[in-house]
Parts: sequence; C-alpha cells; structure tokens
Amino acid sequence: MKKVSIGILGYNEEYGIAHLLDSLQLQTLLQQDYALEIIVISNGSQDQMAAMARAKLAEFDQLKNPIKSQVIELPIADKCAAWNHFIHQAADVADYYICLDADVVLVQPTGLEELLQTLITHPECRICGGKVLNKRGEITNHHFIDGKCYAIRGEIARNIYIPNGVIADDVYVAATALTNWYKTTPEVGEAKGYTRLTEKPVVRSGDTPRDRDKSYWIACRKRTIMAEYAQRRLDYCMRSIFGGGDLAKTMVLKLATTHPNWFLAYLHQVSRSDFAPQFNPPHLKPPISIYQVAQFLVYCYCYLLSVLGIRNQEFGHLAWKLKHRYW
Repeated sequence: MKKVSIGILGYNEEYGIAHLLDSLQLQTLLQQDYALEIIVISNGSQDQMAAMARAKLAEFDQLKNPIKSQVIELPIADKCAAWNHFIHQAADVADYYICLDADVVLVQPTGLEELLQTLITHPECRICGGKVLNKRGEITNHHFIDGKCYAIRGEIARNIYIPNGVIADDVYVAATALTNWYKTTPEVGEAKGYTRLTEKPVVRSGDTPRDRDKSYWIACRKRTIMAEYAQRRLDYCMRSIFGGGDLAKTMVLKLATTHPNWFLAYLHQVSRSDFAPQFNPPHLKPPISIYQVAQFLVYCYCYLLSVLGIRNQEFGHLAWKLKHRYW
C-alpha cells in the first residue's frame, strides 16, 4: 500500500485551517487505497490555529477509513523551517508528499487524487503543482509550481533540505527538482517533464480575512522581491561553488546538520556590498489606466522596502518584516 503524507503549513490561520480541513474531508483521495497521514504545522502562530486544527482533525476519526493525524506547533513563523520539519522529522517515510498552505480551500473533490495520479501516470515527473484560483476565479499559476498546493515524490523530497535564509520555499523546492539540483537549466528539466501542473484547478486562495489586509499584501510583495534576490544567489552557490547535481545535493544535506546557517552567512556577506534586487515593475501599456499607475507606484514602494530589507539583512522569515511586524 502506497504511503501519502499531507502537510499543511500555516501561520495565524485559525480561520483558514477550519475551511481547508472541511474541504479536505470531501476529497476522494481519502477513500482510495492509500496509507494516509495528515500533519498540520502551526509555525509561530499567535492565534488559535493549532486548537482549531485539532478540533477539526478529530472529525476525521468518524470517516470510514480513519486517518493518522497530528498538529505540531513551532516557535518561529518560518515556512521554510516548517517544510523541513514536515519532510525530515514529522512525517513518516512516504511514497508521496502533498503540501498545502493553510489558507486555501480545495475546490473539487478529486483535486488531490488528480495530483497523485499525475505523478503515477508520468514516472518522469518529480513534482506536480495544483492550479490555484484567486477570489475572482482566475488561475494564477499557468506556468509555475505554487507553494499553496503541490505533490512531490518521496525520494525527491527527502533529498531536498531548504537552507536557512531561503525566503520562497516553493521556488527552491521546484527549482531544485526541475534543474536536478542545479545541474541543468530549467528548460532542460521542463523538456524532460520533471514538473507538471494539473489540468483543473485544485485550490482557491484569497478568501481569508488577512488576505484583505493591504499591509499584508505589501509585505507579500516585499517578500517576493527579496526572494528573487536570495534565489539568484543560491543558484550561484549551488552551481558555481557546489558544482550542481549529486555533489550539490550531498553538500546541502550535510551542511544542514553541520552548518545549518551556511547560506544565511553567505547572504549576510554579499548583501554588505550588493543590496539591490532586480527592478521588475509591471509594464505600463497604453492606454494607461489609474489602476496601472497605482500598481506601478505600489511596486516601487515595495521595491524600496526590499532594498531596505536586504540592507538590514532581513532574510528567511525576516523578509516578511513590515513596520516592525512579522506576518
């Protein structure tokens, strides 16, 4: 019997986790012939997310096929650390891992089953992303793996460890699988079919009260710009210093136990002389609307926040810092 471990990661998602677990109960995957476990990780939460998760998971005991589950509380709001904890410590050794953000809702009962079937049907595929809908019903990820929902093969996930200082967990995991631990280019990985997306949307996001907070949106944009900066430097380390491929994979896994802050130390060193991320504002195409101008100005503001954040060495979970608050 194949083993599937579902990891749900979130910070202050008391509202979101309740709706996600309600929708999870309706998934056809729960009725299939898999050994399933559900692990909810509340990383640094200050609300009742963990308590709500425990209450909702108790309802799974009433299902025809009871599912092993647990709720883990970590002290720091760091999703990368939560991902590492899920894969390398909390979960059983599984054939497949499914990663979900706690602020999404599954939109169709067959969504998670489609994720796994894609990996089963395409043995060359290492990671399959679920298409994500926004609150307007639009697909937001036509060409990339979104950390809100994806499935990854067990042997691939267990050989990935996210270094401390990385900001975007999903970008690192997907890029590592796609480029064979930075040995090849993304184009080669795509040609070999290492990553895929589901045909239909799997989750919807943007419906929680926090998603309507403008300061949260600004913090997200700042974090995205800084994440691109960190990922480019990580790409250099993996390719030019570690040599890519199996050697890079071995080095990162070894450093995870011997020098866990190696990449953070590298970022601190290079950011002293180079703290300018790439400037990629939205394009202003005529006719230019007030909305486009507003988008451009907001991006410029977030870009300046990112430059300041890099200068202050706010990497890892600190990239979310905004007005002395952590999101």
